[in-house]
Amino acid sequence: MMGRGRWSRWGRGSCEGYGLEIGGAFRATVVRGGGSRDAPVVWTASINARELGKFPGRAIAMKRVEDSITSDMGPLLDDWTIFRAAKLSQR
Repeated sequence: MMGRGRWSRWGRGSCEGYGLEIGGAFRATVVRGGGSRDAPVVWTASINARELGKFPGRAIAMKRVEDSITSDMGPLLDDWTIFRAAKLSQR
């Protein structure tokens, strides 16, 4: 299970990943890949099954996820306010 509101680690050894869940709106993962003789280690970041890219370090991938969620949160909260106001006016 992903950490609610904080990063949680899963896997072991070279099979390593991290998850972040913000309510039910955002489910993010950062997963280690590569690392063979022919391929360097890369970290793949995604939110809600939408890939954000591959990054050379875990911290960089996690920051990309956090920056994306931060930029998406403002419009989400604005839309939520409009939605709630419309529901309340229907009563």
